[in-house]
Amino acid sequence: MRKIESISSGRVSKNKENIISLLKNKNKSLPTKYLYDDLGSKLFEEICDTEEYYLTRTEKEIIDQYSMDIIDTSCAQEIFELGSGSSKKTKRLILNALENNDNVTYFSFDISAKALKMSYNQLRKISNKLHIRLIKGDFNNDLNILSSSKKNRLYMFLGSTIGNFDDIQAKKFLSDISNIMKENDSFLLGVDRVKDEKIIKMAYNDKKGITGKFNKNILNVVNKEYKLNFNENNFAHNAKYNLQKSQIEMYLEAITQQSIILPNKESLDINIGEKILTEISRKFSEKTLKMLFNKSALVPIKCYTDKKNYFSLYLLKAKKYF
Repeated sequence: MRKIESISSGRVSKNKENIISLLKNKNKSLPTKYLYDDLGSKLFEEICDTEEYYLTRTEKEIIDQYSMDIIDTSCAQEIFELGSGSSKKTKRLILNALENNDNVTYFSFDISAKALKMSYNQLRKISNKLHIRLIKGDFNNDLNILSSSKKNRLYMFLGSTIGNFDDIQAKKFLSDISNIMKENDSFLLGVDRVKDEKIIKMAYNDKKGITGKFNKNILNVVNKEYKLNFNENNFAHNAKYNLQKSQIEMYLEAITQQSIILPNKESLDINIGEKILTEISRKFSEKTLKMLFNKSALVPIKCYTDKKNYFSLYLLKAKKYF
């Protein structure tokens, strides 16, 4: 097993203050990153295989169709995937990069050690010309400490994870990417498009209930991290589509009265019907993407999409070099 390099810096005390603030807020929430511990990453892989979750298979279809053009246009010699998960979708891009280069380095960057291990097992037998590096970190905080390279690097952020950020967070993340990019680097971004509301809602309410398990697992993660006393059986999974904001909002809704002991030992009462926001998943129009790229100093070079226009991959460059 390849060694995992950890670059994540500990911010435990600051994180505790943040958790207290988020839970005491009238509109309660928990940081989305806590959905993706080892179990959460495994459950998400199962979600990706459900009938309702169109995002993963649609994005894979786009990659399979346009992979060679993406590699040729980016002239990629290295691939750096942020939030890599199991790296299943990435295999085609790596194979095409290997056709163009004597050797290729693939960086798998994820907050979950389990996901990094899945990534390594998925790719390790591809070729002896492929060098894999596993990096454990948080892309919300650790991008500025990533080391650069003399080779042409293709950064990737797939799966429409950018939709989990509000506009301010998305601008910061994309600006951070733009800042670390060199002139010959490129950035491949996956985005879910605005479409029929019914199709979107079904993707987050699968018949097998895997998304509900995934959502509830966040409580076990914060319990362990902050010594809280949430009971996942006291909450129901609730995912709804906010038409005005063009986003899925995933909540945990209390189904019983309960008291939670916060990290500062303060007691927090949660009433029946109160909701905790665990994730948003924004759906993008051409207009909103154009504004977002402009604010983040990124220039779209190419856009790849499926026949139904459900999902798109944007190949971008840093505006500072134009």
